[in-house]
Amino acid sequence: MPENTPTESNHRGVPIVLKDLTKKYPNQAKAAVDSVNMEISAGEIVVFVGPSGCGKTTTMRMINRLIEPTSGTITIGGEDVTGLDDVQLRRKIGYVIQQIGLIPHLSIAQNVALVPKLLKWDKKRVTERVDEMLTVVGLDPKQYRSRYPRQLSGGQQQRVGVARALAADPPIMLMDEPFGAVDPITRSRLQDEFLSLQQTLRKTIVFVTHDFDEALKIGDRIAVLREGSQIAQYDTPEAILAHPADEFVEGFIGEGASLKRLHFERVDSLDLGGEPDASSTRDSVDVSSTLHAALDLMVGKGLSAVTVHRDGRPVGTVSVQAILDRAHSGDADAVGA
Repeated sequence: MPENTPTESNHRGVPIVLKDLTKKYPNQAKAAVDSVNMEISAGEIVVFVGPSGCGKTTTMRMINRLIEPTSGTITIGGEDVTGLDDVQLRRKIGYVIQQIGLIPHLSIAQNVALVPKLLKWDKKRVTERVDEMLTVVGLDPKQYRSRYPRQLSGGQQQRVGVARALAADPPIMLMDEPFGAVDPITRSRLQDEFLSLQQTLRKTIVFVTHDFDEALKIGDRIAVLREGSQIAQYDTPEAILAHPADEFVEGFIGEGASLKRLHFERVDSLDLGGEPDASSTRDSVDVSSTLHAALDLMVGKGLSAVTVHRDGRPVGTVSVQAILDRAHSGDADAVGA
């Protein structure tokens, strides 16, 4: 995905507002989703995370009304969509699921073209869009256009699922544990590629996961949900790590919160001591690198310190010990420096 820059989207993200959104099922004492209130800004990724059965997927599916809310409102781009035709609404919202959901008897091109064809795009436009989307997700159209889902790996199928969700250029994407069915290495790669793609597209994305580490990596903001989709905390990853709202959120963060915060601190948040090695560029990091990335490099290569560069010029060094000292200092004010 990152090697292929997509054309700029005509449909950038739009804000979503959930007001008193509730879902009650017959003969159930408690609501599955209990009066959720949430504002999601245009172009941001909001991750719903919480234990199984907390209602995070139900809440997400009410946004495109795959599940009809019992009460409350859903406002998209300033328009209350609870009264709109549900089929037309869904054609304006991309949807990616863990099981991918490709239609097995249709070719890859036919799968990607589903929504544009439903919107009655002309054949030439559909063909061009299919090829563009396959290129964007790193699949050569000439090689993959005529294949069928069973002929692709899990990671390749997931790329096609993303291409299909983006094909009609929707302003909103809903993603329900989209990378959960692939191996950890492929999953990490798909996450990186997805984030790179989002930098250009700037869609509004609601992303569901049970994995808090994935939420930290993916989300601009995270909604930690407890039973009934009640919001335990809704904030940036940095703020949740530094100031968990209660014991429930602390439990979800798990051990190693101080190390996780290194994902959000830059190398230049430390005093860069030591004499830089002007000749060393291979084992070095930029001042804008995260402390986690610097620590990864040093641990992976068995180094105790590396040179730090700014605009290609050495400005100091950073050591494993300095990063570990920061991680264990509990200095919450340094988060996001």
